[in-house]
Amino acid sequence: MMSGARVRALLKGLLWVTLVMGAIVGILRATCLRFWTIPGDDALFSLSIMPTLEAGDLVVLWRVGIPSFGELVRCDDPEVAGQYVVGRLLGEQGDKIVTELGNVTINDKLISSLRGCKPGKLSVIDPTTGEAFELSCEIEAAGGTEYTRARASQPLPKPTPFRVTVPDRQIFIASDDRHYHDDSRDFGPVPKDGCRERIVFRLWSARGWTDDDRRMMFIH
Repeated sequence: MMSGARVRALLKGLLWVTLVMGAIVGILRATCLRFWTIPGDDALFSLSIMPTLEAGDLVVLWRVGIPSFGELVRCDDPEVAGQYVVGRLLGEQGDKIVTELGNVTINDKLISSLRGCKPGKLSVIDPTTGEAFELSCEIEAAGGTEYTRARASQPLPKPTPFRVTVPDRQIFIASDDRHYHDDSRDFGPVPKDGCRERIVFRLWSARGWTDDDRRMMFIH
C-alpha cells in the first residue's frame, strides 16, 4: 500500500498537471482554437455541410494564419448578422468560377471527383418537399487536399451555369453538398477577412461519443 506521503505527492503532481494543461488549453482557446457545435436550426444549412459534417458535430476551429485553397472555412453569414456559413475555399480574387451540375471549374480547370465514398449513397429529406432524396458521395481534391462532396444521384434538368469573377479581397466558397448548397452561388463571393477560421477536427459527432466512425478525426 502507498504511504500517506506518497499519496499526497501523487495528488499534488496530478493537480499541477491539471493546472498546466488547463493553462495551455486556455491560451490556445484565446489565441488559436475555438470550439463550435454546429447548429441544426436551419435545414438547408444542415444539408449544405454534408457529407463532411453534420448538424450537432462538435468541431475545432483553427484561427491562426490565412485559409488556403481547398480548406473548409467558417465565414460570417453575409445575409444574417451574427450567424455563419461553411464552405470550401475554391476561388480567390481574380479567379473565374463556373459551376454546373455540382462541378466547379476554376480558370477553365475542372475540379472533378476522383472516386466514390463508402457508403456511396446518402438519403436525405428535401427541406422544401419533405420527401426523401438520394445524393451520391464522392471524393474530390483541391489544393492537394482530398475531401468528400455530395451531388444529386438522379438525372436533373441541366441548369444555367453560374459564372463569377472573384472581386478583390473576396473569396468563393462552395458547399460540400453541391445539390443542397448554401454558398457563393446563393449570396456571391464573401469578404476574405470574414473567413479566417478553418474547421480542422471533429471531437465527436451529433450522435455523441459512442459514434466510433465520426469521433476524434481530422477534417479535410
